[in-house]
This record gives sequence, C-alpha cells and structure tokens, in this order.
Amino acid sequence: MSNAAVVPPEASADAEGFVRISAHLTGFRPFDLHATGMARPYLDTVLAQVGRPHFDRFVRALVDAGRDPARIEDETCREIARAITYLWYLGSWPRLPRSVHAALEREVANVEFVVSPQAYTEGLVWRTFGGHPPGAKPPGFGTWADPPHLEAPAPDDPSPSPAAARPPDGGAT
Repeated sequence: MSNAAVVPPEASADAEGFVRISAHLTGFRPFDLHATGMARPYLDTVLAQVGRPHFDRFVRALVDAGRDPARIEDETCREIARAITYLWYLGSWPRLPRSVHAALEREVANVEFVVSPQAYTEGLVWRTFGGHPPGAKPPGFGTWADPPHLEAPAPDDPSPSPAAARPPDGGAT
C-alpha cells in the first residue's frame, strides 16, 4: 500500500480541506478563513513552495499529533505548520530555515514574499486585535475614538477564535 492511500481526508488539495487544516493552525473557524477569500491562493502558494508530497506528509504528521501543531515532532513538518500559520496571519510566505528548505528539495527561492495585495489586507492579524490594515479597509470617521471591536465566538463554537479575546477590564463599558 502506498503512502498516498493513507493520507487523511484533510489533505485533499482542495480549498475546503486546506481550510480545515488551517483552522487547527490558526485558531480561527473555517467560516472566518473562507471569508478572507484567500484559501485557494494560499493553498496554491503552499503547494508551490513545499510540494505535494511534503504537504501530504505534514498533514499526516498533524493528524498523528492530534491536530496540535505543537506536538509535531518532525522539523520539516513543524516548519510547514509555522509557515502556513504565518501565511494566514500576515499574508506572506516566510523564509524557511536553511535545513528545512534543503530537505524540501524545491527549486524555489527561499525568500519571504507577500502573496498578493489582497493577502495583506485579509491577514488575520488585523482581526486578531480589532485593527485595520493601514491604507485599506478604513473603519470610518471618528472610529479611532472608540475601543476596537473584538468579535465574539459563534454560540455553538466552544473554542473562541483569537479575535474573541476580551480586554483586561472584561469589556465593560
């Protein structure tokens, strides 16, 4: 039996499978990740940078680690998890450690790059702290006078997204 036959369903090279994997890495719900419109461009970026065999190996390692990226033992798979998380939060593919880039055996430059202008504006970092990307998505006149709006998790979602953090004062107004 080949390794391809034991790849879990999350590894499907479609945007939906990638979003399910990314939800475990980012802490955001699949709905929130789809809402960015970046699932397909990010999946294409990941596959171009690490290759399908290494992506499948990463997914198996993530599943074997109970879908907890902190428990992934293989350095290359851990760095792929870190890179995908970085990609979702900042809209950039990061420079990988030399040893990992060499292990991937890819003929692509090992440099950080922004995937697209939309990737910058849709980065999860802005939603995480209730901010807005400078030069894009202006919040409106005078909104700087109010505290950032932090999103609450969906009622049926027991694990809040990073954007659901409460201010130290408990959010009382």
